[in-house]
Amino acid sequence: MRTKTKLVSDEKTINISKTNGQVKAKSLNVPWPKVFLVVAVISTVIGAFVATKTLAQTEKKIAEVKEMARPANVTLTKIAVENCADCFNVDDAIATFKKQNVSVSEEKTFLSTSAEAKTLITDLGIKRLPTYVVKGEITKQSLEGFVKGNGEVKNDTFIFTGVSPLFVDPLSNKEMGKVSVTYLTDPSCSSCINPKLTIDAYKKAGVKVTEEKEVSWNSLEGQKIINQYKIEKLPTFVLSSDVSYYSSIKDNWQKIGTVEPDGAYVARQLFLPYRDVTKGQIVGLVDVVYLTDSSCTDCYKPQEVHKNILTQGFGVGIRSEQSVDANSPYGKSLVSKYKITQVPTLLISPEVAEYSGIKQVWPQVGTTEPDGWYVFRQVSRLGSVIYKDFTSNQVVRPQQQQAAP
Repeated sequence: MRTKTKLVSDEKTINISKTNGQVKAKSLNVPWPKVFLVVAVISTVIGAFVATKTLAQTEKKIAEVKEMARPANVTLTKIAVENCADCFNVDDAIATFKKQNVSVSEEKTFLSTSAEAKTLITDLGIKRLPTYVVKGEITKQSLEGFVKGNGEVKNDTFIFTGVSPLFVDPLSNKEMGKVSVTYLTDPSCSSCINPKLTIDAYKKAGVKVTEEKEVSWNSLEGQKIINQYKIEKLPTFVLSSDVSYYSSIKDNWQKIGTVEPDGAYVARQLFLPYRDVTKGQIVGLVDVVYLTDSSCTDCYKPQEVHKNILTQGFGVGIRSEQSVDANSPYGKSLVSKYKITQVPTLLISPEVAEYSGIKQVWPQVGTTEPDGWYVFRQVSRLGSVIYKDFTSNQVVRPQQQQAAP
């Protein structure tokens, strides 16, 4: 038979075993206080290491934040031009730069004709004047977005390239961006769109128009322009090649017209109505018939309602308009011919098919007859209007008006 007994002292554990009456003892010396001390020392060292590392990381982050917040130290040089009152305002551009997180320690101004400016222009490949250049901490993270969006970096120098017309070309010393306009007009078409409206919009957008000239399309000069640029629609306008310096015009011109071999910009996509030179006629002028009913004094006034929709909503040019009583012989013939069931209504001559907007929506509100005339039929689509229904021979009133006392 075997038994075990464990005795524990401060410094050791004694295992005693008894087998068949014989007692055997084995001792294992474990200095626990020393073990605890070692563990405590190791824990302290690890804690100190972790704390030191964390402190170092924190200090690094603080340093990075401070560095990011610190203004970039730079020097700035402006290259100015003489005798160009309408040129790009470089002072405004410099003011915008100074609003960035920068500290300008030195600022100089050179005229473009000076030796210093000429050296900068040549070394940095500057193409538009006036402008400014910056040296120093231009690669600082706080300036990264501004530098990328407003210029380029060459030879450790930031060159501001956002110079819009007018500007001076350093090579030719000429002012660039002066646009001349030639209007090719048609005095006989009072309903045609005035091309000056487009040019006025360009002026408001910043295009420097310095010369404007009107030329009648059937004059000798007008015919020369038509033949030179193969113009088929007018009135229109021709812009000089300097308009290419205006990206807002250049980038969208393919939707408006063509750029000719001589650099001229010719407007070709015109709003109706216009003169078709090939056909020799005005395209887009329509005749309008307002069909009324004299027996319905409360019915809506078609001219007041429809004309505004046609001219303002769809830009339709009206050649002629007339009101016809459905009870008159001519009115009855229209009602019979087009099987009209609701009046007042509207009839438009076939020329309105030139207007893509009208042509697209018309199936929802009316019909296009075999002879090309457009007949308005969905009077109820106009909203709260009073009209007469020939099928029931009743005047139809909006629900809210029926409920009124």
